[in-house]
Amino acid sequence: MKKLLVIVGPTSTGKTDLALELAKKFGGELISADSRQIYQGMDIGTGKLSVNSKHAAGAAAFADAKVKIKKAEGYWVVDGIKIHLYDLIKPDENYSVAEFQQEAYKSINEIQSRRKLPILVGGTGLYVQAVVEGLKIPKVPPEPKLREKLERKTTETLLTALKEVDQVTYQTIDQANRRRIIRALEVYHSTGETISSQKTKFKVGFDVLIIGLTSDRQELYRKADQRIESWFASGKFQSEVKELLKRYSPSLPSFTSLGYQDMVSYIEKRISLNEAIQRTSFKHHGFIKRQLTWFRKMKNIRWYDIKTLHREKLVKEIEDWLGKAADA
Repeated sequence: MKKLLVIVGPTSTGKTDLALELAKKFGGELISADSRQIYQGMDIGTGKLSVNSKHAAGAAAFADAKVKIKKAEGYWVVDGIKIHLYDLIKPDENYSVAEFQQEAYKSINEIQSRRKLPILVGGTGLYVQAVVEGLKIPKVPPEPKLREKLERKTTETLLTALKEVDQVTYQTIDQANRRRIIRALEVYHSTGETISSQKTKFKVGFDVLIIGLTSDRQELYRKADQRIESWFASGKFQSEVKELLKRYSPSLPSFTSLGYQDMVSYIEKRISLNEAIQRTSFKHHGFIKRQLTWFRKMKNIRWYDIKTLHREKLVKEIEDWLGKAADA
């Protein structure tokens, strides 16, 4: 059976760095499973680029290296390794989980056809689950009038309404993602059934190994805060957001990506730099909690603590799974 390696975990755990290392070791290519990395021009705040390096995608492993990056619509090539499903759409365009699932399977098959190892990597739990568990996403057409009505409500009001009708989705959804919250309510009001109850599964045609990166919550918060401070200390993130504002409205769903709204508020002098950092950190902490909740409910994840991660042990586990030794 064909193989699919998956690397998951909360933000700031070094998933992409590890995936790039493993792609070099085992002859693989990456597939991003991140609902924010699909947006063109949104690179630093979504983790596609590190502000600590001129070129690096990710953090520690490549922070000091001169890594070559080639960008194209739908993928990047980082230090010779292709990363699929980056930059799929513009920030003012919509994209569904079903579309991601279709594109991910297409990428997996294409990578496997070249006898390479596909490595699905990301922190968007629903994207990962849709691929590895074969979720059948409800095909409910949009209801423009209902959607317009819901759009006028605050995010807090929408979340309260979702909590009342669908506890399962409420506990796992990205609570900063208004588009996804509205979609969940739209499905419920259109069908009378929750979106979580309508998700059935089909058998996927590959052998999956899921590696989870984690640590204690305070360590995860510390690493996230460190990354956020680097964003706001660097002029690169501010420049990125200013460029986006020349072409797009900050009210778009894409701007709910963590850090962007707070940078907009700072640029517009509505809050101080310190307040922008504090707000972004607070939102990241909540996001980490939700990611942990989601992934802990998934089965068959082999967890590794990033503070005690032994690369040799992980490589050996993957070698055993592949049924062959990696090239020296």
